[in-house]
Order: sequence, then structure tokens, then C-alpha cells
Amino acid sequence: MLNLDKQKIFVLIPEEVMNELIQAIKDLKMLKETLEKGNNSDALGDYIPEEQAMELLDRGKTWFFNKRKSGELPGKKAAGRWYYKKEDIIKFIQNGRSI
Repeated sequence: MLNLDKQKIFVLIPEEVMNELIQAIKDLKMLKETLEKGNNSDALGDYIPEEQAMELLDRGKTWFFNKRKSGELPGKKAAGRWYYKKEDIIKFIQNGRSI
């Protein structure tokens, strides 16, 4: 229900779209909480290791390799491990790119 100038407006959307929106909100809240926790011991600055990014996006190494290769999700490699900017992960989710 939207409230515009004290008028109540109801919007009908398909159930599957509503479920996707609810899941996206939950994912963003989880991501925010995870990143905020990471800020307490933020030795890597604006970067998170691939393992943490894999948990946030629920994807595997091959998926990340393909996204790096296509340029959709840039990463940096140091000491044999891949790292991603936190803001890139957030933008990736917010832009709604299919994962």
C-alpha cells in the first residue's frame, strides 16, 4: 500500500515478484550486517576475500571466475587469494544483475 498525499493506493503484483522483492530485501539486510561486522576488524580496508563474497552471493569459484573474466565483477589477486571491493559486491546486488 502506498500513501501519497493521504490517499491509500493499493498495487497488485504477482506473488513471485513479491517473493523476489522480499528475498532481495533480506539479502541486502544480511549483506549490510555482514559488512558492518567486517568493519570491526577491517585489516583489508574496502576489500573482502572471495570466500566471504561467495557466502554473501551464495555462489562458487567458477561463477566468480566467469564474472571476473566478463568484467562484471572486478577483483584483485594477492598472495594467491582473490579479493573484491565491498562496494562492488553491494552494487552488484543493488543493480539486480542475474546471479
